[in-house]
Amino acid sequence: MSCYRKTFVAVLLIFMISTTYAEGNLGQAGANFLQIPVDPRGAALGGALTASAVGAEALYWNPAGAVSTENIDVIFALTDWFLDTKLAYGGVVKNFGNIGSFGLSVTSFYMDALEITSVYQPDGTNQFYDAGDISLGLSYARSLTESFSFGLTVKYVHEHIWNETASQIAFDLGSIYYTQFLNLKIGMAIRNVSGTLSFEGQDIEDKIAAEQALNINNNPRVERLTPEFRLPQVFQMGIAFEPFQMENSALTLVTDAEVPSDNTTRLILGAEYNYGDFIFLRGSYRMNYDLGDFALGLGLKGGISGFLATVNYAFNTQGYLGDVHRFSFGLAF
Repeated sequence: MSCYRKTFVAVLLIFMISTTYAEGNLGQAGANFLQIPVDPRGAALGGALTASAVGAEALYWNPAGAVSTENIDVIFALTDWFLDTKLAYGGVVKNFGNIGSFGLSVTSFYMDALEITSVYQPDGTNQFYDAGDISLGLSYARSLTESFSFGLTVKYVHEHIWNETASQIAFDLGSIYYTQFLNLKIGMAIRNVSGTLSFEGQDIEDKIAAEQALNINNNPRVERLTPEFRLPQVFQMGIAFEPFQMENSALTLVTDAEVPSDNTTRLILGAEYNYGDFIFLRGSYRMNYDLGDFALGLGLKGGISGFLATVNYAFNTQGYLGDVHRFSFGLAF
């Protein structure tokens, strides 16, 4: 194994160990929009894309997969989430040959503005508030050998609710190892590595000033107004392989183990059937999740005026929270 790969694997192992020790911090991460699958293919496969993510979708799952881009790959995806919230994702990757592939990605979680009410004005105050999150990422991926690639994403994460905001810089790191046996691929990725962040804004400052005016020594309410939290760090390792491949069809099986910093270890099993490189049928089952065990998806791919277009859809139910629908449109030049 080359020096590059030894160093890279060592870094991933360190991150994996740190994430495993953080696993006891159940429900203590913030900016949880970063854990919502952003595209239909990934959602239909239960998130088991660490080894099989390709093109612009890989910028979210494992940036190492961006090396599969032949020239330019673009994707736009929309998720109809709970309680009238939406998740939009856009990504673009450009392959620069031996230099490597560069990508830009945007993830936006948003809601419509709501009118503020109070005890004395239950019908509304003519004031409105909104909340939302955004992640802006810059990615780089490169093949070190014919069988090994790595990728890195640097991203800016920002949250806001009414007058309060919180921001932080985070990193994603990933690798994929390719073999000739049944097109087996082994992927590893660590996402959302960052420091702590906390909300700040005029409303919090006013509350702190009011508490300090009480002249209470070591007032615990002041500290509670500025809690620090981490992003949902996730270590994921998976494999993808084709147990059989015929002239016009192929079946790809995927499985991933996911170790989040704010929850228990999970296992994902998924399958994708490709007929004629035109129709794709997908399904998955996720173990140790509170909701959303099953997911299904459909994809279509075809050439249009010199470029390749893809349309994907995914569906899964989230129990009492309702059903989730995802759509995406992609172009490869």
